[in-house]
Amino acid sequence: MITVSITQLVSAIEEADVYKMPDMSGGAEYIYDNIYMSLLRGEDVKLSQINWDSFELEDVDTMRDLHSDVLEANESKADSLASTLQGISPVTVTAAAFV
Repeated sequence: MITVSITQLVSAIEEADVYKMPDMSGGAEYIYDNIYMSLLRGEDVKLSQINWDSFELEDVDTMRDLHSDVLEANESKADSLASTLQGISPVTVTAAAFV
């Protein structure tokens, strides 16, 4: 029987090179952290909340390229991984008692 620690699995996935975010400029990081991730979580992003001085037009282009080259590809890989994991039957085990 194979047992999987969900915490260790998620940690390993986050550390995998294929899922690491490339280095970004400060402006692109602002867009990613404050706009993209908020929208991804389903949160509203109001135009009045955006600090327009935190990024430039080329940072928007960087995020567009990042989305098409990295984020969409990772979404496909993550969907495939999730599908595989969902196909594994769960097994209940009793935790060992610590004395």
